[in-house]
Amino acid sequence: MVLSSILFATAALAAVSLGTPVAIVGNQVNTTAASGCFPAIGFTPPSGTPTTPVASWWCNEQDEQGFYGFSYAVNDCPSATQIAKDFTRMRKDFNARYVRIYAACDTSGFYDRIITAAYNAGIGVYAVIWFGFDGTNEWMGRRDALINTVKNNPLARYVIRSIDVGSEPLYDWVLSPKDLAAQVTNVKNQVGTYGVKVSISEMQYGYTVQGDSKAVLNAIDAVHAHQIPFFDGDAKDGGNANAWNSVSKSTSWFVSNTASSKKIIFTQTGWPSNSNIWKPNSASAVASVASEQAFFNLLDTRCADLKAMTPKGGVGWFWQIWSDPQLDGWGALDWNGNPKFKFAPKTSC
Repeated sequence: MVLSSILFATAALAAVSLGTPVAIVGNQVNTTAASGCFPAIGFTPPSGTPTTPVASWWCNEQDEQGFYGFSYAVNDCPSATQIAKDFTRMRKDFNARYVRIYAACDTSGFYDRIITAAYNAGIGVYAVIWFGFDGTNEWMGRRDALINTVKNNPLARYVIRSIDVGSEPLYDWVLSPKDLAAQVTNVKNQVGTYGVKVSISEMQYGYTVQGDSKAVLNAIDAVHAHQIPFFDGDAKDGGNANAWNSVSKSTSWFVSNTASSKKIIFTQTGWPSNSNIWKPNSASAVASVASEQAFFNLLDTRCADLKAMTPKGGVGWFWQIWSDPQLDGWGALDWNGNPKFKFAPKTSC
């Protein structure tokens, strides 16, 4: 009995040391449990490029809900050292499983930098083809560069979970719904074989401004929604019932308009501690640390409610944004790099 226990423990430790996805259940090594998949909390990727088939590498979306991670602005082209430091802190201090890239850095090979840092930190990446706000065509080069990275960087398929073809592209009238759906399909055709999902990152309202956007909803692999009730006409403070009504109503719209068939992820959600960058549309909207914390608490405590009303395991969400230097007032961290409040959200419910 003692010998068999020792042999079992030795085998389990050997599997872990080799980077095999492992969870110990009773007296068995379970290689398919949630803790034995990327990027589950407690799972450490092996050194070097994994040999696990991509289909067996990622955690099942059905098992993922609650806090996913942070949006992370890259318009200042942070160094590899800074990215590694930030991603590692996201994982170790806040249990982030993913990072969602916000904005763009056009330095050659920048996404290789992102991939290396994310893999070493143990977090997955939600990438974006950034359109910007000027109506220019730089996005085409960004699209092609990102696709090339997925195809040519052997780690990419083990790190990039999803690509968004734009952030609020419908709301910004970058492309018509028909043309945007075609771009989503184009990217899917090129990266789908690597296991990478494709969507757009957009408000529910954005799907209505150009008329019927059903083609886009049909094309995307999952709903990546923006939930920022601070900008609502009836906004008050972050914990007010109006904020939850806004989130739940928008979420229900996505469920209904996708026939309850797609995973819903809030790729951009949060509440500002000041209105230095963007002003609210309601005179009653409160931008303060207390209001930001109240909205955070609302999201966290409503995890089970969101899970009950959505398909495929419930809603996952990204806090907008990592730190105030990236977007003044919106960060989980202040200008000194300290959390504005206790940030320890649920990663499951």
